[in-house]
Amino acid sequence: MTSSNGALRVGDGRPTTTSASTSDEMELLRLALEVMQENVYILDRDLRYVYVNRLGASAMGLASAQMIGRTMDELFGAGTFPEFRIQLQAAFVTGAPARSEIAFLSGEETRWYEYSLSPIPAPEGPLQLVTCLSRDVTQRRRMEKEATLGRAAVEEERRKLQAAAEFEQRLLGIVSHDLRNPLASVRLGLETMHRRGISEEHLRTLERMERSTDRMQAIISGLLDVTRIRQGQGLPLTPEPVALDAVVTRVLEGMPEDQARRVRRETEGRPTGVWDPERLAQAIGNLVGNALQHGDADWPVTVRVRGTEGRAELSVHNHGAPIPPELLPGLFEPFQRGLRPGALDGSIGLGLYIVRQVALGHGGEVRVRSTAEEGTTFVLELPADGTPVSPDASAAR
Repeated sequence: MTSSNGALRVGDGRPTTTSASTSDEMELLRLALEVMQENVYILDRDLRYVYVNRLGASAMGLASAQMIGRTMDELFGAGTFPEFRIQLQAAFVTGAPARSEIAFLSGEETRWYEYSLSPIPAPEGPLQLVTCLSRDVTQRRRMEKEATLGRAAVEEERRKLQAAAEFEQRLLGIVSHDLRNPLASVRLGLETMHRRGISEEHLRTLERMERSTDRMQAIISGLLDVTRIRQGQGLPLTPEPVALDAVVTRVLEGMPEDQARRVRRETEGRPTGVWDPERLAQAIGNLVGNALQHGDADWPVTVRVRGTEGRAELSVHNHGAPIPPELLPGLFEPFQRGLRPGALDGSIGLGLYIVRQVALGHGGEVRVRSTAEEGTTFVLELPADGTPVSPDASAAR
């Protein structure tokens, strides 16, 4: 409510006209309230709107003139905004400011407003007026809700991935451990049959069974290695002084003759180092087996040993179709089956992963180069000349 000259005066809690000497100041105050970027309401003890600026009235879908002089009950119905009413009445009784949020239905959309209540002190007697400043925080609440939902979704996805990883670890451990005993029994039975003698008629079948148990043992050992690595234990290493070409000789001598005949050896120097010969043989065997499997059978597989100052290098090269570029980024990850299923070791895709872990465990690296013109070359590089190796060096890899 304003006076006939457009000024607003608050004295005893009711709007009254002002004297000419103060009219300019009151008009300036009114203009300041009108241009504020917040909703401004002044209510009396009957919850009647004494003043409403233009922005505040617009937020309620009304004009200022429609609200001023009317109570909340008259405008919005009895009992509406109960929490807001309670806080208003408390402000009149206690004289204490308050702050909260309120939801307001605008058409079919619910909008949220943050508001603060500030009692206006009276010259004498009880409080008669309270100022309410509010602003629309609907967008902020919507963003907070979306962020909360986003965090909840991310957390749920993280929880699912963690549960899947834990299940995978338990499954790998259980399968690999539980398969060892029955496999050992089969292997013992085959060795017993060999010692007791077997007819030529069944010898080939027995040899196939032995190769199958060897492949199964390789798979189980690989699964155990993966379990140890993912649990942070790393590959167990037993390093000792060893010559790299001696390990290559051991690997080739343990291969079937038809495969060994396809391998050509080249040696430049005789690099030595402190390495785990068993793990090194495992890595070299995986690389040579991979080359024999995927290389062109009309060309030999070349195993080259080379020593440089402080480094030992073993490369395995084969001719044939190159590795597709899209496979290269994940080639040394576990459970990658390579170019096609059915690798020599009955692979479940752990061969190259183990090679990389053996290299890392010795402080070395493995890399690959594959083109249609040059073929495919895997290079295993290791520290040489007695560089010490920690027995659990790959645990933190």
